[in-house]
Amino acid sequence: MTTKTILITAMCALVGLNVLQAEETATAVAAPVQLAADSKLTHPFYQDKPYPAWSQMSADRGLADVRAGLELARERIAAICRVQPQESTFENTFLALNLAADELSQAQGYLHHLSAVMDNEELRRVQEQLIPELTAFDAEITANEQLWTVIKTAAAQPWVKELSPAKQRFVQQTIDGFVDGGADLPADKKARKAEIEQELSQLTNKFAQNVLDSTNAWSLLITNKDELAGMSEDWMNKARAEAQARNMGTEQNPAWLVTLDYESVGALLRDCDVELTRMMCWEGQCTVGAVGQWNNEPIVARVMELRRELAELLGFATYADLTTHRRMVGGGENAMQFIDGMAAKVLPAFRAEVQQVLDYVSAREGQHVMFLDPWDRRYYLKKMSEELYNFDSEEVRPYHQAETVIAGMFSIYSHLLGVSISELPSACLNPGETCPAGVVEVWHPEVKVYKVTDSKTGDHLGTFYMDLYPRASKRSGAWVMPLRYGAAGQNGAPHEPHLAALVGNLTTATEDKPALYSHYDVETLFHEFGHMMHAMLGDTELQTHCGTSVAWDFVELPSQLFENWTWYPEGIAQYARHYETGEPMPAELVEKLQKSRYFLPAIDTMGQLCLGKLDMEMHMNYDEKFKGQPLDLASARLLDMWTIPYSRTAPSIMRHLTHCINGGYAAGYYSYKWAEVLSADAFSRFKHEGLLNAATGADFREAILSKGDSKPAAEVYRDFMGREPNPDALLQAQGLMK
Repeated sequence: MTTKTILITAMCALVGLNVLQAEETATAVAAPVQLAADSKLTHPFYQDKPYPAWSQMSADRGLADVRAGLELARERIAAICRVQPQESTFENTFLALNLAADELSQAQGYLHHLSAVMDNEELRRVQEQLIPELTAFDAEITANEQLWTVIKTAAAQPWVKELSPAKQRFVQQTIDGFVDGGADLPADKKARKAEIEQELSQLTNKFAQNVLDSTNAWSLLITNKDELAGMSEDWMNKARAEAQARNMGTEQNPAWLVTLDYESVGALLRDCDVELTRMMCWEGQCTVGAVGQWNNEPIVARVMELRRELAELLGFATYADLTTHRRMVGGGENAMQFIDGMAAKVLPAFRAEVQQVLDYVSAREGQHVMFLDPWDRRYYLKKMSEELYNFDSEEVRPYHQAETVIAGMFSIYSHLLGVSISELPSACLNPGETCPAGVVEVWHPEVKVYKVTDSKTGDHLGTFYMDLYPRASKRSGAWVMPLRYGAAGQNGAPHEPHLAALVGNLTTATEDKPALYSHYDVETLFHEFGHMMHAMLGDTELQTHCGTSVAWDFVELPSQLFENWTWYPEGIAQYARHYETGEPMPAELVEKLQKSRYFLPAIDTMGQLCLGKLDMEMHMNYDEKFKGQPLDLASARLLDMWTIPYSRTAPSIMRHLTHCINGGYAAGYYSYKWAEVLSADAFSRFKHEGLLNAATGADFREAILSKGDSKPAAEVYRDFMGREPNPDALLQAQGLMK
């Protein structure tokens, strides 16, 4: 059992990191040692109620607080080791262990968060210093024979059968975690396990740094406007402002800077009419994790070798089996069968769609084309979509002003889930400044803060931050990070408020226009807010079961479910208003948008399955299919039948797929499609009963969002749907199956 399993549930990319807090019923056991002082200035990473003092959270202070947290955790674990069988209770064994590293978990969680949103050299230095110390502590847990004896003995006591179902579930989860973590291994194998985990921690940290640094290192300066033909005025204005910000252009002699931020390079690959410009940008993307000092290929190879060895050491055939055997899918072979089975169903339609694309490109270029240039993929697919549906995705952007979209999204979620959402005053402070009363401190001036209240009871359910726009110090992508789950209430009182952060890299404002979101931006925002509501509406007996602390292949269900409201008129009407006139999006445009949703659905589905296939094969069959071969070549061979035939092969996505190397999706990328099947099936109930049916929303909140991991995922799904999932729901929704 690892520290991450017991104390810190890491959820990356679309989800963040759960930080467990003390429960009132176990305070005496969980906190036998007191901190030297309670001042925020002394321990800013611990003292966060009601809200964290971000300006006081320096890298050096984080280093000191994590080390102090390590000492506290060791003292508390030593106290658990002294519990005699006749004295054991749930509170002084299982719950005490769960709470032993509260301060450590919180400090480490906040460091993790700050590294993701405000990366700097000091934070990196501290993270690198802490890796060996934290990994060593992690190894101490499963190597502690006395602790394991106390836990095993307690699990066998008669009082366990008298516990609530949630507590009994947690007892078994704790035992399973210890066993999976190698608690029963002999001393020499425990020592080797600690060495493996130490090296893995260092490698995965370096991998993430290489991805960020190589992303920031590349840019393309354009001085001839003709080379950007086809780009929108808004995009041109932002690219020119970016160049000026780096002293690369003036008003008199303008220049335009393309970066690897998605809103920059992604839009160019889709819209630019100049092939040479598209090609240079595609080649720029190919440098991420692939060149010079940022080449991640050796790191990937070593990570896979170590993960295989770790799995075998713990008695599993593959690393995929280690990670999935307690998830919904139930094992690596089952996950592989899910991927291969869905691919087999999609393959005929995929081949037909590929030929359709090649025929279209052949007609455009006036010659027979058998291979697509990879820098042309997004460009030609957009052109095809525009001609098929008479629809340009940019047409919807004027109806997606950021503030209006956010307000409308809040309205939809509030109506369905029985909550109200209000903004709180906030301020970004310098170190040493005092936060005014009634103001919530934030880590960057662009961050906003919102309060979630139960509409019926008026209870304060939680508070969340929103940090939506890109900057060089923020990693790419979008995610929700639960920062603190509130302690369960006693004697019928509500739980303490939860705390979380929603982070993104959406389209920014220009000098003359507000932030106008693409539909992809809106869909991303709705997706992440589904995660946020999962975090905010958790109401479980034990904090460790709260919110997004669910099986990894179930966690995407709420987020993917709520994407649907961005495609249907009932949802769109709540947030789509023209930023200048206030007019709603015309019905004709809504219809075009809706029809475009499943344009070339087999190609889109196969693209996601490719990532799941690559991830699973590397974590199951690395020696047979990858070892000793160039990563790019092995990846291309594996996926050859599942990809569009390209004239040039890109470097393996595993060079920069942080989800699967230093994130939580190692041998878990399949879970996106797995959860998408569940969400498509669950959405069928909303379609039948009404997209804005508050009763259906209330059922979803009660059955799924509030329950977290207090019940098995399959059970809470049945509670909502009243039946088992339909495995073909997604393909049916996409029109790929009847």
